[in-house]
Amino acid sequence: MKIKDILAKNNPDLIIALSYLIDKSKSFIYLNQDFTLNEETSYDLKIIEQKLAKGEPLQYAIGHWDFFGLDLLVDKRALIPRFETEILVEYILDSSINKKSILDIGTGTGAISLALANNLDESKVIGVDISDEALSLADENKKRLALDNVNFLKSDLFTNVNEKFDLVVSNPPYISEEDYKSLDKKLFYEPKTALVGGIDGLDFYKDIIKEASNYLNDDGHLIFEIGYDQKAAINDLLIKSDFKNIDNIKDYNGFDRIVVAQKG
Repeated sequence: MKIKDILAKNNPDLIIALSYLIDKSKSFIYLNQDFTLNEETSYDLKIIEQKLAKGEPLQYAIGHWDFFGLDLLVDKRALIPRFETEILVEYILDSSINKKSILDIGTGTGAISLALANNLDESKVIGVDISDEALSLADENKKRLALDNVNFLKSDLFTNVNEKFDLVVSNPPYISEEDYKSLDKKLFYEPKTALVGGIDGLDFYKDIIKEASNYLNDDGHLIFEIGYDQKAAINDLLIKSDFKNIDNIKDYNGFDRIVVAQKG
């Protein structure tokens, strides 16, 4: 099979999959259409094509995905890391806030924890999740990346956390029950528990904000990824819990995406 045979299928997802499989850019693919794929790559691509035909998300079909320069294993055990979440990581890395110790709540694949640990050699990062399956995936990613300044712990939010941190970060489930019903069907492949945050999508924010000050060092920070229409509600929750210096950051499409607040 040659590259031109894949291009003839006119399936953008297959081109992305091929790029991952042969570790080459899209430019290489389009400029080398007579390149012959080996049997293993041809077989793997056929399996991916079958999975895509069934509606499986591209990331799960490939089995790994890039997040902030890290090649992470991804599968049905945890939510697929989104590009928008890189904005949260980038903000933390670029900011002057204290980040020697970091707690990541609802770590999933470990994406946020691993990206921060990979770029903050002197920091200690702990990622927690209630899902054993998600934690097993996060641990696999940690081993692949050989990072020793990050650990993963089973915990229902703060339940098994016994220390304080400079920074608590979370990208919790924030889709409402009603909105979940109208999502793209591909999203139904992902764990519902990692997507839905109750009737209004705010359940996890309420629970985290209520307890966060007990697990933050003095002047520590709480940072969330949020849904596009949740800024006002979450800001109000933070104000009522005596957080200060609240800031909101938009994503590249102009939607409210990140909320930053300091312990009062």
